[in-house]
Amino acid sequence: MAVAVSFRTLLPPNATAWERSNEAVSGPRMEGLPVSAIRQARDPEACATVFLAGLAWERSVHFWDPGDAAGNRARVASSWTDHLVYGAPAALEAEIALDTGLTIAVREFFEGPGLVWPEFVADAVVDPGDAAPDMTAVIASALARKPVRDVLARARVFAVQQPASVLVSAATFASPKVVVLPLGGAPPLPQVLVGAASRVIEIATVYPLKAA
Repeated sequence: MAVAVSFRTLLPPNATAWERSNEAVSGPRMEGLPVSAIRQARDPEACATVFLAGLAWERSVHFWDPGDAAGNRARVASSWTDHLVYGAPAALEAEIALDTGLTIAVREFFEGPGLVWPEFVADAVVDPGDAAPDMTAVIASALARKPVRDVLARARVFAVQQPASVLVSAATFASPKVVVLPLGGAPPLPQVLVGAASRVIEIATVYPLKAA
């Protein structure tokens, strides 16, 4: 028995009975959808929450926080722009910071002695006196996020204090050798604090030793 429909069918003349029945059931529901439904479902700032994870996967969003809906929407919305700068130091710093919750400074091979291309260093920036963070997470994130052409040379703890122009030196953490920063001479006066850890240990805390 033919199924009566109240809409214009899109099926060809040789459509099967099952196809016509399926169209008769789903067709009116589809006609009731607003014409902007697809456009809205693909807008990360306007789509229903159920569509957001799919959009993030489709746009290769690298960080997802189930508890931060607003942040997830913002990252999906900015994904096209983000992909244009992936691999740049600032983008790498932001990615590692999202993964670890730390302040990260990426230094390329031409920004520090002892490095050659394609090496770079990932510094975790902390306040003097703070406990050294777990650099395992920093290393894992840096290796996962880095461009294919780059090689992580070292991951270090870098202690910086900032009221006015203040710089505090720091030692490497979990590195084959101890490196005390700054290497190129003390920064200009006034207010320079100098200090370093004495050796590589599992947990290293850097304290200022004296004011220069």
